[in-house]
Amino acid sequence: MRSETYRVSVGGAAAEFYVLTKQEFIDFERLKERPVLESLLRELRPDDVFYDLGANIGLYTCLASDVVDTTVVAFEPHPRNTDRLEGNASLNGADVSIHDCALAASSGTAELRLAPGFDLGRLGSAGHSLLDYTDEETGTVAVEKRVGDEFVEEADLQPPTALKIDVEGVEMEVLRGFESTLSRPDCRLVYCEIHEDRLESQGYSISAVAEFLESCNFDVEQEVIEGYQPFLRAEKPAANTSPTR
Repeated sequence: MRSETYRVSVGGAAAEFYVLTKQEFIDFERLKERPVLESLLRELRPDDVFYDLGANIGLYTCLASDVVDTTVVAFEPHPRNTDRLEGNASLNGADVSIHDCALAASSGTAELRLAPGFDLGRLGSAGHSLLDYTDEETGTVAVEKRVGDEFVEEADLQPPTALKIDVEGVEMEVLRGFESTLSRPDCRLVYCEIHEDRLESQGYSISAVAEFLESCNFDVEQEVIEGYQPFLRAEKPAANTSPTR
C-alpha cells in the first residue's frame, strides 16, 4: 500500500492522500467525521484564512485548500505526521504553510505521548496527545510548544478567519493561548473537536470550552455524531468577513 493513494471527496472539495497502512485505508474508507467536514467546508469562503490546529496528515488541510484561495496554515507537532502532511500537501499542489509545533498556553518543550500501537501501525496516525492519558505502555517524542497569539505575531502570519481544532484533550490549553486571535472581529468560525474524558481529567468540561469561546464573542452550539467525538461549532454572525492584518 506504500505507493497507493486514496481520493476523498466531500461536497465540492476533493483531495488525494498517500495510504501507508491498512488502518489508514479503513479510516479514509469509513470517514466517520464526514458530517463535520461537510459542514465546515460548506461554510468556508474563498477569502477565508483557514488554520488547522492538530492537522495530523492533512485531511482537513488539503480539503480546505481546495475551497479557499488563500494559504492554509497547518500546525502538527509530530515529526512523522508533519512529513506525511507535507507529502499530502505536495501531492495535491495545495498552498499550505506547515508549522511543526504544538500551540499551547505557554511556550517551551513538552513530551507528546504517542497513541497506543502507533509504532505498529494499528491506529494509523491519530491520537497523540500532550496529556498522559493512558496506562498503556506508549512512546513519547519531544515537541516544541508555542503560545498561539505570540506565534501568529512573531511568524508574521495572516490571522485566521476560520479554524478547526483537534488537539486530543488540550482544547482549553490551546484556546487560552489563542485568546487575542480568537477575539478578533474577523475571526468568525471555529470547529473544535472535544475529547470529553481527557478534558475532565484536567478539571474542564464541554461547557467550559463553550463558555471560553462565548467570551471571545462566538455563538456556540454542540453537535454529536454517532460513533464520533462531539464537537463545538462557534460563529460570530456579525463578524467582518474581510480578513485584516
